[in-house]
Amino acid sequence: MTMLSLRQLAFTGPATSAASLSFGEGLNLLYGASNTGKSFATKAIDYMLGGSKALPDIAERRPFDRAWLGLATPGGDETISRALAGGNYRLHDGLAIGADAPGSNRVLGARHDPHDDNNISRHLLGLVGLDGRRIAVDANGKRRSLSFRDVARFCIVDETTIQSEGSPIQSGQAVSQTAERSTFKLLLTGIDDSAIVEVADSRTFASSMNAQLEMLDDMIAAIDAEIEADFGTTEDLADQERRLDDSFAEAQADLDAAQGSIRELLDRKRQLGIELSVAAGRLDEIDLSLGRFDQLDGVYVSDIQRLEALEEAGFLFSLGGDRDCPLCGAAPEAQHHHQDIGDVERVRGAAAAEAAKIARQRADLQHTVRQLGLSRRRILERLSPLRAELSGTEDELERLAPTATAARRAVTEIMEVRDHVKRGLSLVEQRASLLGRRADVAARKPASRGERPRVGVDGTTAHDFAQTVSGVLAAWKFPGDRHVSFDDASYDLRIDGKLRGHNGKGVRAITHAAFKVALLLFCRERGLPHPGFLVLDTPLLTYRDPMEDDRLADDERALAASSLKQYFFEHLASVSDVGQFVIVENVDPPAGLDRIANVEVFNGLGQGGRAGLF
Repeated sequence: MTMLSLRQLAFTGPATSAASLSFGEGLNLLYGASNTGKSFATKAIDYMLGGSKALPDIAERRPFDRAWLGLATPGGDETISRALAGGNYRLHDGLAIGADAPGSNRVLGARHDPHDDNNISRHLLGLVGLDGRRIAVDANGKRRSLSFRDVARFCIVDETTIQSEGSPIQSGQAVSQTAERSTFKLLLTGIDDSAIVEVADSRTFASSMNAQLEMLDDMIAAIDAEIEADFGTTEDLADQERRLDDSFAEAQADLDAAQGSIRELLDRKRQLGIELSVAAGRLDEIDLSLGRFDQLDGVYVSDIQRLEALEEAGFLFSLGGDRDCPLCGAAPEAQHHHQDIGDVERVRGAAAAEAAKIARQRADLQHTVRQLGLSRRRILERLSPLRAELSGTEDELERLAPTATAARRAVTEIMEVRDHVKRGLSLVEQRASLLGRRADVAARKPASRGERPRVGVDGTTAHDFAQTVSGVLAAWKFPGDRHVSFDDASYDLRIDGKLRGHNGKGVRAITHAAFKVALLLFCRERGLPHPGFLVLDTPLLTYRDPMEDDRLADDERALAASSLKQYFFEHLASVSDVGQFVIVENVDPPAGLDRIANVEVFNGLGQGGRAGLF
């Protein structure tokens, strides 16, 4: 279980010593004379926990400009500081105050903001396990996020509130009644109102319905104006649409037929263009090849002639080997040759062989040229009909183009008229739909009381809580039978059949205290979130001034005559392991209380000991 406990309340100023008040675990009692700052301390604790009401401007506080509240939290000790002039908070680690307080960059806003966790409310809610909860704020289920200020009234009770005739749950303001009851239910059950679905109240319902009817009437009027301006009457629009659909189908069929023929011709024209392009390209390739082959044939002829001449020269050379030299006249036997005649024969043979080889290559080349010539003639024969067919296709396209254009124009004109008619029919349908919606809106009824969500505490939980209160009153030896029940109408207790608020203020104060103590115990016994501390200002009001006994009501007189004060403190000390109790009182405590409680006495000026808070 997460819980907080108060550790110290302190005040500092620029030119004065700090004034501080320490609190211990369990039971704490702050008592003493009037006007010594006891109730100021209660108000200061509330102020430091998000209260917006300015602190009383008493003379004793004027040297001070800042308040400090030390807390023990589940994550360790921390201190929050705030200027007495109001504004935001600053968070410090540990319990040091003033110049000794460690610095902190975290500033906590004073206003609750569910969308930002840097505010005092969400910081405290997070420490006690209640952050992110939602509560209903009216009987129709409207919700908002829980603030720590919703919870504070259940753990900080000032002197005025504790003796009030109203319910301990409620502030008496009608506008906040549902939120206060929802917070009480959240504490008793641990369940918030997130699941509630809001229903409209009668005033909101009527306003919303009138707004919707007005909007629908405007939309219907706008449609009527458009129909009147563009159509005049809508009675024969459906027949027009049927006739136009038939005409459109016929015109579309004509257009499809014309476009189909044109599409086929365009496909054929494209194909012919491709064939002509391929044929022309092939023809150019053949012409280029024939030109190159003609050059090659000339090379072959030249090579053959050169080789034949070489062969003939060798033949002639071999014929003159046994005759006198024609140059010098030397006899054959006197002639000397550097090369053998056999070498000449070999050269002649090689030349003859090379010439034969080139002749064969030339024959192959001539065969290729003949084949290319045939291909060229076939291409030339194919080009003429292709060009003729292309020309005919283009002529046919020119002939069909006006027909397709006329068919397309007819389809467009019919489509425009048909779309206009369809727009009219659409307006008719929209008008009928809006009239239907208007009838539905006009027929709606606001949510009945039985249809509203049930906000607040269920009977079983309220009964269990009342028994806890009864147990607390029994432990305090409260006079009477202490039969306690929960009154749903007033959201308060009935004690021995009498509404708690119908008692004198002394009884109201002690029973209010019992209510808040029981709430802390109820939550702790069931592991439910609760701040874990309780500050009660003047719960023992009946014992304040025994000299005024004759002014007490009968119930207050019976209470004053009892030993409740003794048992009150003993019981709180006995349950101090589950929570912290800070009691602010004027009455003298029972003897020996300082053995079971942390007791602080304010004696007043000139009386010795501590004079007061400051």
